[in-house]
This record gives sequence, structure tokens and C-alpha cells, in this order.
Amino acid sequence: MNIEVIKQVVKSWLEEGYLEGELAVEPEWYVLWRPEELEEFNRDYQIDEYAPGFLAFGGNGGGELLVVNKSKEVFYMPCIGMAPDTAIKIANNLQEFKGYMQQ
Repeated sequence: MNIEVIKQVVKSWLEEGYLEGELAVEPEWYVLWRPEELEEFNRDYQIDEYAPGFLAFGGNGGGELLVVNKSKEVFYMPCIGMAPDTAIKIANNLQEFKGYMQQ
């Protein structure tokens, strides 16, 4: 997965005013990370080790990460007990996910 693509998507969302807000789907709240923080946060959360194949781009402010897989499907998963099989799919792609975000 190309982190640069995800950085560009998040950057465009932030420029449109999406930083955090309600989600029309679980986990019902989102907080986007700044593009320049994505690599650091993914490293700090050890995504490659605990949830290989995923890339985190934000969270819900309550212990769950927002992640995307190689197919760019969007999921959320717990920070504690993080593993690929704990990911819960919430959108088929990033554009669909954006449609669930409120400013």
C-alpha cells in the first residue's frame, strides 16, 4: 500500500475542513491524523507487526484506530488486541468512508 496516496487523501479531507466529527457508521466518531504524522503513528502503534496489511490514518478518540487495507477498504480496530481479524469493515473504499464523515 502506498502511504503517499493515503497522505494525499487525508490532506485533501483536512483542507475541506474534516478534522474530527461524527460518523454515520460505527465507531460513530473520527479523528484524522495529519499526513506528516501517519508514518510515525503507524510505527508507534506497531501496525506492521500487529496488523500487517493495514495502514492507520486516524482513530475515534476512544481506543480504536481507523485503518485502510491494500484494497483501500476502510475498517476500525481496537488499539489493544489489535490484529487483522479484529478489523471491522465500515466502507468499501475511502470515498464511501468520506460520505459517512460529518464536519
